[in-house]
Amino acid sequence: MRIIKLSVFVLMVFALGSVWVSCSKPPEAEKEAAKKAMDAAFSAGADKYASADLEAANKVWDTAESRVREEKYKEAKESYIGAKAAFEKAAAAAEAGRKAAADQGKAEKEAAKKAMDAAMSASADKYATADLDAARKVWDAAESQMKEEKYREAKESYSDAKAAFEKAAAAVEAGKKAVAAQASAALKTLEEKLKKMHVTAKKMEKKLLKDKKQAWTADAKAIKEGLGKSKERIASAPAEAKAKLDELKTMIDRWEATFKEMAKSPSKAKAAKKKKP
Repeated sequence: MRIIKLSVFVLMVFALGSVWVSCSKPPEAEKEAAKKAMDAAFSAGADKYASADLEAANKVWDTAESRVREEKYKEAKESYIGAKAAFEKAAAAAEAGRKAAADQGKAEKEAAKKAMDAAMSASADKYATADLDAARKVWDAAESQMKEEKYREAKESYSDAKAAFEKAAAAVEAGKKAVAAQASAALKTLEEKLKKMHVTAKKMEKKLLKDKKQAWTADAKAIKEGLGKSKERIASAPAEAKAKLDELKTMIDRWEATFKEMAKSPSKAKAAKKKKP
């Protein structure tokens, strides 16, 4: 009986000694497990999508670290175990937060796309090009962020893009009026030039060779018709009218240059007189 009691006593002493030894060393295994859980939480984007849970987990971690410095290893062990669980919770919350942010980003993208389509339908590509280009740059930035899975940043950028496209659409009316004014001014200038060129062509009729005369007659007719059609389109489609007027200006400039060169050369009659002995 005495031997049995002695054996029990030895076992109890051994057990207590084991507990004391285990509590006298820093809980490295628990710390390592908590650190892995921390890294996993950051990799999951907990700093962006579960900041509150991550902050709570960090506080538990800091408590564990503090207890190690105080050599309170038993309490530190418990805190590391608690930190591990807290970081795992933050990682899970981050995944849910990431999905929610992705969904929000997609919703903002759809809204921005509608604003872009509305701007294009309003002809912002013709009458508000600067505003439209600026909006497209913001859109492109949002698209890049979405591909990089930076969902929160993408959401904000899509929201900014939507506002920028709406601004471009709103600028169309003012831009349209400005282009219409430019087209009207160009039309007036070209009409005056065409009148003067008809007078010049009449004066140089003797210098015009048959093929040149035919070419001038055909071009003069085309220019007159083009000016008439442009005048009709200025109110409804000023950009197209201005583009057509630019083409007509090129034709008129070419004939002006031709008539100037002809004015420098002697007429056919004078040239024939000079050839006589």
